[in-house]
Amino acid sequence: MKRTLCTLGLVTMLASPASAAFVSLPSSGAQVNDDAANSIDPKQDAGLVDVAGGTVVAGNVQVPWATFEQKIGDSQQIFVRAFKNGAWVTQGSPASPNIDPTVEAEAPSIDFAGAGRTVPWVAWYEPNFHFGDPTNIFASRFNAGANRWLPSGQDRSDGALIPSLNIHTNRTAENPSVAGGATIAGNDPVPWIIWEENDGAAADADSPRQIFVSKGVKQPAAGMPCTGFKPSEANNVNGFCFQQVGLERLDSGQPTPRDATVDPTLNIDPTRAGVEPDIAFTGQDDKVVWTVWYEKDASAVPGLRGNEMVFAAKAVANPAADGGFQWVAVGNGTAGQTNVLDRSGAHHFGPCAESDESEDACSLNADNFADAENPRVAAGTLTPGQPTVPWVVWDEDIGGGRHTIFISRLVGGDHFELFKPGQPISNRANDARRPDITFAGNVPYISWQEEVGTQLLTFVGHFEGGAAAPRFKLDTPGGIAASAFADVDNPQRAPISSTCTANPTNADGTACQGGAIGTPFFLFTAGAPGSKKLFAEAFAPSDVQTLAASDPTSSSATLRGIANPGGTSARVHFDFGATTAYGSSSTPETLGVSVVPTPFDAVASGLPNGSTIHYRAVAASDFATVAGADATVTIINQPPVVSLGDRVRRDALTEAHPSRQVHPPRVRGRRRRRDERAGRRPSPRSPLDPRSVPTSPSAEAPPGASADAFAAPVE
Repeated sequence: MKRTLCTLGLVTMLASPASAAFVSLPSSGAQVNDDAANSIDPKQDAGLVDVAGGTVVAGNVQVPWATFEQKIGDSQQIFVRAFKNGAWVTQGSPASPNIDPTVEAEAPSIDFAGAGRTVPWVAWYEPNFHFGDPTNIFASRFNAGANRWLPSGQDRSDGALIPSLNIHTNRTAENPSVAGGATIAGNDPVPWIIWEENDGAAADADSPRQIFVSKGVKQPAAGMPCTGFKPSEANNVNGFCFQQVGLERLDSGQPTPRDATVDPTLNIDPTRAGVEPDIAFTGQDDKVVWTVWYEKDASAVPGLRGNEMVFAAKAVANPAADGGFQWVAVGNGTAGQTNVLDRSGAHHFGPCAESDESEDACSLNADNFADAENPRVAAGTLTPGQPTVPWVVWDEDIGGGRHTIFISRLVGGDHFELFKPGQPISNRANDARRPDITFAGNVPYISWQEEVGTQLLTFVGHFEGGAAAPRFKLDTPGGIAASAFADVDNPQRAPISSTCTANPTNADGTACQGGAIGTPFFLFTAGAPGSKKLFAEAFAPSDVQTLAASDPTSSSATLRGIANPGGTSARVHFDFGATTAYGSSSTPETLGVSVVPTPFDAVASGLPNGSTIHYRAVAASDFATVAGADATVTIINQPPVVSLGDRVRRDALTEAHPSRQVHPPRVRGRRRRRDERAGRRPSPRSPLDPRSVPTSPSAEAPPGASADAFAAPVE
């Protein structure tokens, strides 16, 4: 039976040797933000976007789910579209999860939680008049059966069912990121959300941005009070309460109405602004929460840094802390240290804020004096079967108005080390910004924006060689031409994910769910303000060639081919049969991640004697199948061989002439040689000697034996 490998059919994929290749999602190259029936007008601007691999059916292959901003007149809506059966499909009815469809919603983030990671969650921010119009953080989960988005959390509006996640609803909050995970192995994942919020001063505008984290807790029923939860004990909306996480270490500073709360900020230096946070689950069974962010602006603490610095912290169990966890900062110089984000020390902000040296140790910056910003974190491991660790990417100033992309990973459980080793992965000659990172199996992939000439282009690359000899491969040496973006002052992240991210449902990349190959995909915004369009692409194999077959026999042949996996893993096989309709396929095998043509072969057996067999080489990713040209091989035409032993021949002849003894050929051969050595003339062959029996099928055969039997060659 012929095996179908993907929904996109056979495509022609062109790429130069030793390079990656890509296919558009969908293959027509159409925009992602295009669904007029659901008010997604492709002629209006698409904005910030996020993407995750996921499925609403347990065990299925994880496909791209994208969430993005979309202009609709004077408002801006959040939409979610999933790539199913070769097309983008809008999720939800109504399609937008906005709390208020008349306002401007921004910066959506998406991930999966729930049983089997089958429940999409989206977080974003938007203003709401119930809170005096500062922007608040909201989260909504998708009910696939009802095709509806369900805003979730505590009702912070006294009965209006507005489930804000803010620590303080009268403070501005922005830029959330969501990750689904469980801190106890085997439990269903729940959403953990991180964001930035003004806090610590009497007025909203005077408050520096703080980093906060809240975790979702599923409730027995909707509408019940969230008793004992912080920051609110109000009734839950749609069955979830959210609980703030961490040690309380910053006075809120709000005088009217008096709010005497002390809040669990993650900032290393709460007198500075913490911005652009991200969150992921890593470690054994992926039950350790990791967060990253960067801090900027001048410090009010004497001796601390004023440049932009990237930080990371992990959640560590502490029953006395909000949500049962405290945060511990981990940086380049924290080996052997435990730096709890608490109120200890001379400045009452914990050990990382005691001096510039301690702050440097807790940071991830490649250069402690340079500006580093826009970090992203992903779980992954280069070694199959090993626990994942956090991998962090960011952009950092190298002077001359240029930034480069750096990557770092956790080592030894207590400090970070720069990867590659300590060198940026982007071109130092260009300004590179807004990176993102994911894993496909056990391979990290990174995307970023790079200024080339007068425009921004999307670049992607990956590491090959595994843990033993990792080396970086730039998959887009010239950038992706279709991603050209004219607004160079406002680069937008090109989010990247895969069909086999490092999470428990994929055995952290060792066994991809649903039999997926493990293909990375990414989205990018192209165009200019007023015509910003959203597109998606995925890695794909290329340069598939059908080579000459070898070793033909009367029933088999070795089929040979070659393919460039295109920067990802590729599944290869051969189609073969009596015609170009083929009808049979060899057992698939997987080519490892590579950007060079890689040979492969398979033995096709059970083929008809003397037939001409058509065959072709085929390579596939999770989104594209690429076939080589048709070729033929002729199977050897060999007559059937009938094997007759000496005993059968002797029995047949003895039965025909019982008065004569028939000797085996080997015995008679030895006698003839003895006669020759003795100088005697060999006696003439007896007509009963098997070697003197006529071999023509028409010759007369002794009674009881068939002419065909004697025509067969002697083994």
